[in-house]
Amino acid sequence: MKYFTYKQASEWDEYVKSFPDWDVYYLCEYAVSFMLHGDGEPLLLCYEDGQARMCYVVMKNDIAGCSFFKNSLPYGKYFDFATPYGYGGPLADGEFPAGSQKRFAEQLSSFCEENGIVSQFIRFHPLLGNHIYFTDVSENAYSRDTVYIDTSSEDAIYANLDSKNRNMVRKAQKLGIRIINRPIDDYKAFYEIYHETMRRNNADDYYFFNEKYFSYLKDSLKDYATIFYAMAEDKPVSGAIFLFNEKNMHYHLAGTYRENRNLAAGNLLIYETAVWACKNGITRLHLGGGLTENDGLFGFKAQFNKNGRLPFYIGRTIFNSSAYNFLLRKRKELDPDFDVNSGYLIQYRR
Repeated sequence: MKYFTYKQASEWDEYVKSFPDWDVYYLCEYAVSFMLHGDGEPLLLCYEDGQARMCYVVMKNDIAGCSFFKNSLPYGKYFDFATPYGYGGPLADGEFPAGSQKRFAEQLSSFCEENGIVSQFIRFHPLLGNHIYFTDVSENAYSRDTVYIDTSSEDAIYANLDSKNRNMVRKAQKLGIRIINRPIDDYKAFYEIYHETMRRNNADDYYFFNEKYFSYLKDSLKDYATIFYAMAEDKPVSGAIFLFNEKNMHYHLAGTYRENRNLAAGNLLIYETAVWACKNGITRLHLGGGLTENDGLFGFKAQFNKNGRLPFYIGRTIFNSSAYNFLLRKRKELDPDFDVNSGYLIQYRR
């Protein structure tokens, strides 16, 4: 097993792009954007043998830095891995057979034992269905469904809208809403829309991406990120950042001003973005899922493709069970209300 660090960005990206199904989530710059957001140190873990090759991205974190351990752990002793925000897991050349999985799992376990890695948490990629490549590497479980739009043709995009959504798209058009596409460096208006939306929804602090994060996107992911604005009388009332490559596009961050929610601007924005993707040869626009299964956010996204559900899987590997159990006991000691049997896969992080 070998790995690349974020200081080897060009080699990292070259390796990722050598896989036919590579996606933006695997680029070094994407991982670094979340390092700047405080999500740990990114690594690209790689494996090759005579039968297969594979890579995936992890963020390495010192568990002592977690606020719920309240400075009760020594720094530099306990670490864990997690795939970055979004979707990830193994990127493979066609397949990753059981023999290769087992050999990789052995090498990964040795590496993690040597480097104090207690566990890893994996968010698999619904478009790739790549959880099947880690059946011998991690314990995997279905989490919830996500939604994608088939952007292979404009006819398919429109045909897959449900009737309510078609009405909302027409409503926005009749109200004079216009959709414009802007480069990622035109993010100032979006920043205000997004933060107003997060405040209104009482979002967790994690989702308040700061100026540094957006500035980094502008400088380092400008070839893979774009903004769509919904305009009402030349004023941006809704906006969304999308990530993309030649095959896939992803709904990344979005928001709408409170006073403009009745304009159906977000419906028209996603519809016209899907048409843009089609015209640019992109065949799938992934909208993701909800915060919980079948919540309002998921319901909104599901309107865009009646047949577009894709399962989202998560996984875990525990490399050091004694350290893992120690961390569970420590959390319980610090917080008597902590449930050691939580359904969350990496339970000490719940």
